[in-house]
Amino acid sequence: MSEENEDSQVDIRELFFDILDLVKFELKFYRYKESPMFERIVKTRVFQNKLQKLKDFISTYFEIMYENKESPINQAALEAQLENIARLTNYYNDLSNFYKDSTKNLITKQKILELIEYSHIETLFLIFTNILDWEHYKSSLLFPADKNKEKLLKEFLNKLASSDIKEIEDVVDLEISIDKFIEGITS
Repeated sequence: MSEENEDSQVDIRELFFDILDLVKFELKFYRYKESPMFERIVKTRVFQNKLQKLKDFISTYFEIMYENKESPINQAALEAQLENIARLTNYYNDLSNFYKDSTKNLITKQKILELIEYSHIETLFLIFTNILDWEHYKSSLLFPADKNKEKLLKEFLNKLASSDIKEIEDVVDLEISIDKFIEGITS
């Protein structure tokens, strides 16, 4: 299957809704954290399902980075994400410059998948945010061959990163206007 066929299989609208759902989950998590019921909330099925969606999103993205070893874009993304994870988890014990060339050897694909599975939720949110930043500012790994979808994604992430988004209600407003947003960009 060619890259173009793979790109066209990703429904950009669904991807936007998935991202918005994860962003809402993040905002709710920090609101829940203040609640005396926090321990109970974390154990609910809804919360655990959202947490699993976050892990799945991150794992899928890492699979994409590891998929094409010849692509300089994939390798640059992988290097950047591994460096981010090394900082977040203090993996190098503050010697990251010393180990910089060995990142891929020190943090293997297996270690990454285990880290995603067992990391604290706040670490996962930081990894998720870094993935969105890469997609926003660099060449897209989600749409490497479809420049129209890449442009749409960058516009969407720009809107999501704007100062207009401060509360869950702002994300809901963006979610409600998703179809209008997509139509406005494509026409």
